[in-house]
Formats: sequence, C-alpha cells, structure tokens
Amino acid sequence: MSDVVWIRVTDTCSTIGLFVSTFGNITLFVLLIRKSVNGIGTYRYLMISFCIFSSIFTSLEKFMRPLMHHYKNTLMVLQRKRFDFSDSVAIILSASYCGCFAMCFVMFAVHFIYRYYVSCQPQKLFHFRGKKLWYWILGMLLVALSWVVTAYIFFEPDEETEYELNIVLSTYYGLSREKIGYVPYAFYKTIDHQRVLRPNTLVGVFHHVVVMQATIYIVFHFGIKTFRRIRNIQAKSVRTKKLQLQLFVALVVQTVIPLFLMYLPNMIFTCSALLGGGIGAWANVTVVMNHLYPAIDPFVILFIIKGFRDTLIGRKN
Repeated sequence: MSDVVWIRVTDTCSTIGLFVSTFGNITLFVLLIRKSVNGIGTYRYLMISFCIFSSIFTSLEKFMRPLMHHYKNTLMVLQRKRFDFSDSVAIILSASYCGCFAMCFVMFAVHFIYRYYVSCQPQKLFHFRGKKLWYWILGMLLVALSWVVTAYIFFEPDEETEYELNIVLSTYYGLSREKIGYVPYAFYKTIDHQRVLRPNTLVGVFHHVVVMQATIYIVFHFGIKTFRRIRNIQAKSVRTKKLQLQLFVALVVQTVIPLFLMYLPNMIFTCSALLGGGIGAWANVTVVMNHLYPAIDPFVILFIIKGFRDTLIGRKN
C-alpha cells in the first residue's frame, strides 16, 4: 500500500469519527442533563466533562488532520495546516493533540477513584461535591497541560529533524514543508558522525511514562478494589447494585478500548523509535485509532447502562 493512501484513510476516519462522536456525545449529554437514570449522583458531571472533552478532541483532530511517521529513530507527529500560521502555533497545536492523549487516561483514573469512593468509602464522596469537583477537573487539565508543555519544550525541532522531515514529506506523502507543523520525538542526534542520545528527549519521555504508568496504576488499583467490593456488596436495593455494576463495567470497557487502541500502539511505536525499528507510515494506525475511539466511547455507556438503553428504545424504567 502506498504511503499516500494513509492521507485518505486518516481523513476518512476523521470524518467518520467526528460525526459519530458528535451524535453519540450529544445523545449522552442530553440523557445526562435530563437525568434519565437515577442514582448516578456526581458521576453525572464527570461523564458530562468526558462528553465535552471527547467533542473537543475530535474537533481538534478534524482541524489538524494529523499524521504520524516513524523515520529512523524519530517518531513525528505531523499536522497539515488548514491555513498559514507560524511554526510556533503549529507546534502548540501538535503538542495539544498529544496532550489529549494524556487527558483521556487521566480522566479514566479519576473516574475509577470516584467509583471506588462510591462502592468502598462513600463517606469520602464529599471530595467530589461542590467546588471540590472543580479541583478534580482542574487537576486533570493541569496534568494534560504538563504533557503539552513537555512536548513543546523537550521535543523541539532542529536542523536534523527538519532534514528528516523533508525526506519524509517528499518521499512518502508528496507534501510541502510550508503546509506542515510537527513535533519530533527524536531519540538520537548526530555529533561528529556519531549517533548519541538526546537528553532532552529522555526527560520528555520520562515525564510521559510517569504520567501513563501512574494513571494505569490508579485504574488497576482502584478498579480491582471496586470490583471486589461490588461483588460482595449487600445493597438495600437490587436495582442500585445492578446500576453500580453496570457503571463499573462500562468504565472498564471504556478504559480497555483506548488501552489497546491507543496506549499499546503508541508504546510500541515509541520503543521502536528508540531501538531504530522501521515502522514508517504504519505509525498512522495510531492516528486512525485516535479518530475512531471517541466515536465508540459514548455508545459503550449508552448500551451498557440499562436506564440509557431503555430511554433510547422508548421502554419505561
């Protein structure tokens, strides 16, 4: 398959992702606002925040028209500019796209903490009420912002990455440099004809690894505890227990999907760049998954949560 085909593939998936995601998130947002399911509590607002984030993510993707390419020891996150703006703005947008990747998993980590409080320590739910809920949202935004800043500062383009970029654009995609913004995850640079590791890249990757491993640890740690509690809980209402189990299952599915579609491919491609593998344009698999994931996500909740499902098909609760 010619590498130029990836431009059409990513554009098609971007359009599909935008329309399906918009439909799904608007539907879920309306159901949440109308309080179609009772017993959700503050979790309603966390789900609303995820709907808003997902819509922003897909809109940013559609505007940026991203591509990814692995060349030698560099993983390039590219965007095709829709109009002429400075390279600094282009780098910020590309870094923001990377930050959305982090925001996705940070939000899931917070969701698992909330579900743990509901099932295991309900006396601590006041941490998610009133103004304190906004502290959680601000914290998630700050973690994502740290990812954006790290990508902007520690993965800065230079003459060597510019040379590699021009080769990639002319050889594989037939695109002009003036229409491209990018963030290069370049692990090596050439000094006196020798390839040496870039310390700034190692610092940036270390930050990314810490954030991702911390969120995954939180997901598994609180997820396992919550599952054990829900399995053994003696709820006053069978309906309440079923709802809590449905919410937990939906959250697990919502987490597993990006774990396999986004996190694992990105980890493989990043390690390949460090080790010098030859993935090339196949790195765009991650872009395709990033386009399609927000389209899948709201339907996980709509189909697993019985109250939402009944509302959609017109069945009375």
